[in-house]
Amino acid sequence: MSAQQLIVPRRAGSLWGTRATFAQTLSEMTSTRRHRFPNLKIRPSRALALRLERQHPEQAHRYGHLFRTMAKINSERLPLMTFQKLLRQQDLGNDKELAAIVSKSNPDLWQDRLNSLERRGWREADIDHWIWILSGENGDDCVSRLVSSDRPKPIFVLMNVLSSGRPFRSPDSWRKVLDYIMNTYMTPRARNPRDTGGTVPADHRVRLSVSKFIILLRRLTRRVLAFWPRSIPALADLTSTYLINLHTIETGENLYHKQCRVFNWALAEFSRPASFEPIRNMEFNWRAQRKLLSTSDSLQRPLVIDRLSYRSIRKVLVAQKKSAAERGVAMRYAKSWPPYRQDFDGHDAKRTPEDDQSRSVRAGTLSTEAGYPQDEYERALNVLGGEATNQPPTIQTRSLAPKEWKNEKEQDNFYTVWAMKVRATRNPQEAWRAFTSFTDVDPPLQVYTEMFLKLQAAETHATRDVLPGDSRETHPVHHGNFSEYELARLTPPTLQNLYQHMLSHGTKPQGICLQTLVSHARSLAEGQQYLRDSTINADAVAHMFSNKGYLHTILRRIPLLVFRSYIQLLCRLHPDRRGKNKISSTDLGQLHQAIALTKARLAPGTTEAATFRPAWQIICRTLARANLALVNKNERVANDVEALDLFLQLNGSIETGVGTDPEIFLYLCRTVQKLAVSLFVRVDMDSRHSDSHLPIHLMHGDSRTGNLLRAADEVLRNMFKKITAPVPSSPDFKLELPGFLHPVTPAHLHGYMRTLAFLEDTESMVALLDWVLDNKDLVDDEVERKGDGGRLMVAKMLCAFAAFASPRLDDGVRARLAAKMDQIAEVDSSWHWPAPEDTDAYVEADKRGGSQKLQQRVLAASRQ
Repeated sequence: MSAQQLIVPRRAGSLWGTRATFAQTLSEMTSTRRHRFPNLKIRPSRALALRLERQHPEQAHRYGHLFRTMAKINSERLPLMTFQKLLRQQDLGNDKELAAIVSKSNPDLWQDRLNSLERRGWREADIDHWIWILSGENGDDCVSRLVSSDRPKPIFVLMNVLSSGRPFRSPDSWRKVLDYIMNTYMTPRARNPRDTGGTVPADHRVRLSVSKFIILLRRLTRRVLAFWPRSIPALADLTSTYLINLHTIETGENLYHKQCRVFNWALAEFSRPASFEPIRNMEFNWRAQRKLLSTSDSLQRPLVIDRLSYRSIRKVLVAQKKSAAERGVAMRYAKSWPPYRQDFDGHDAKRTPEDDQSRSVRAGTLSTEAGYPQDEYERALNVLGGEATNQPPTIQTRSLAPKEWKNEKEQDNFYTVWAMKVRATRNPQEAWRAFTSFTDVDPPLQVYTEMFLKLQAAETHATRDVLPGDSRETHPVHHGNFSEYELARLTPPTLQNLYQHMLSHGTKPQGICLQTLVSHARSLAEGQQYLRDSTINADAVAHMFSNKGYLHTILRRIPLLVFRSYIQLLCRLHPDRRGKNKISSTDLGQLHQAIALTKARLAPGTTEAATFRPAWQIICRTLARANLALVNKNERVANDVEALDLFLQLNGSIETGVGTDPEIFLYLCRTVQKLAVSLFVRVDMDSRHSDSHLPIHLMHGDSRTGNLLRAADEVLRNMFKKITAPVPSSPDFKLELPGFLHPVTPAHLHGYMRTLAFLEDTESMVALLDWVLDNKDLVDDEVERKGDGGRLMVAKMLCAFAAFASPRLDDGVRARLAAKMDQIAEVDSSWHWPAPEDTDAYVEADKRGGSQKLQQRVLAASRQ
């Protein structure tokens, strides 16, 4: 008698259904759940993501063992079956071993697993759909496919899109992802059966468990911090929505504890620094945390803030600009050390020490009052906040929070306190006193690093409104009444002597220490010696120093940030023009060596190539540098032409890799400017033939210089269009996002306005000013972040327009712009046209004379 006859009673065919259902029932009766859903050491979703990425061939070879292991596993996990179905669809001719595993797989067992999925509501066609979504050409394409239909998708598909090494380029992709999450998982709705019948996957649309939400939030946060840090407050809104609606998702008596878990996890996630400009972007982390705290206060029962969350809040606060009250305290620091507060008047005398506490220190006090005793790491945060517990005060220092040592290394946080005492000083002398404050223990690398940073820091300019602790810049030393002997004792050693002392005690440079030593080295040989002394693979270091063909497989052993520091050294030491003196080919080749290294290290198809910008930014900044020498010619124009040519050659591959970058846009503006100014400077404006040598006329010709200027003008137009493209909005979108992906700063606006002026593109100058006036609120926000420097740049931009565009305008355009400005000035008096004397001062500030000649030409044309 067959197995089916034993199991299925007579006349029960309608109850047991199809043969597939019977096969599945038999499978479940003869195998355990653990057999069908085994615990795997490696997540199948990770293998799927790696397989789907367009990898460098060498990287694909590196993961071959993982792929073969996953191909052999018989499990009913959705990501694993998706991975194995993907292998069945791919051409495996280049991996015969993997192809053999796939070809030998048991088709009956595969069908049995598919039957199991169908019982749970999924069909093989669904797997094909998921593969189609995840096989997009890039991150934006994957998102478009994800939201293209309401067809049910398991959450691992979304997780895979977010964890993929293919970054988003369009802000609309981010909006679509957030909208998809809100509509799919946080909007209660009736579940509809499939059009073709069958069962619906249980709760796949309406239930997002706490554990899954935490994983989702972590991936969203890391993605946004690498892509669009300014939009992290939208994740706080998303989390708040989840917290408020959690009672419709989770049940049970421990609902409040689950809310607290999500709340505290989110506060910790939102303390992570952004991948670029981390200190400046920490402002948006604080906005996100404040939104969560406000949500907690609005609940009937406020959520409990745990120790980790208090610490996370403090990490964000130490990176904030000083508030008005904190600036008042900083202005009262005594010049002597320790920096006790001075009383300027009777109001100061009445202030208590608690009144002078920074926000970070106050948050630490609240943590202590909540029952969490302070440990060494808390004391380190206190030092950055300007208050050393039971110790003299320190300088409140705007900074990223230091690394926290945990578990068996927790006692090393003592050294973190020591290192922060060195950081929270005003100059190398004060830092040296902090460095030598512990005599019974050798300083570790962390403490040496802070001392090196202080020794290398630039001195602040007397004209800048910079208070101690606002930046890395150092402030003047106050000698007081110290004797010559005491002054000598307090004087720190040179960086080289301190470095040799560190090596003699068995400490090798690595991490931030190595980065700062290499980037600030006095010579290429010195920088290379630091790298040889480090813990980095010696073969990789030697390969980087060679001038032979560079290999990605070897260079990838060098950490990216250390690699960036070496590129920075090569670019910084690249020579400027030296008059009639010849420059050696070795020196002239340093920038080209940096470019070759960057192309090899950031090889196309790798994740680093699509996400790591700093190396290209450094190279482009070097090309924009005044007086840069690229050829052995004393003539400035020849070198400026070469710089622009090289910039345009690189720009295509840069945009393909990391996309449009506002910083690179600014450097291209400066590169075009320096060439245009050089052309103006060498022209005799009184000559009858002067026009033929000016940029605007060259651009209409067929010379090399004209072709380069014309191409650069087109590139700048396209880049500015992308940078200022507004984020698409939808009336149904429930979260708040910034209006633009990229920050358009006053420096960008002035740089582009001045570039257009030297290209004599008056029409584009008018369009740019229209954009500025139409987006005045956005510009004001950036000015507020930049402070006095931002206001100065806006003033310079208006001066450039008044000097180089306004005289050429017809009366109608001039009247329209004047009416626009008057309308703005009625609301904000800080916006107004520059006075004639301000415009003249702006023009005369150009020491090369290009602005004066351009104005002479503009005024002459306006009189005709």
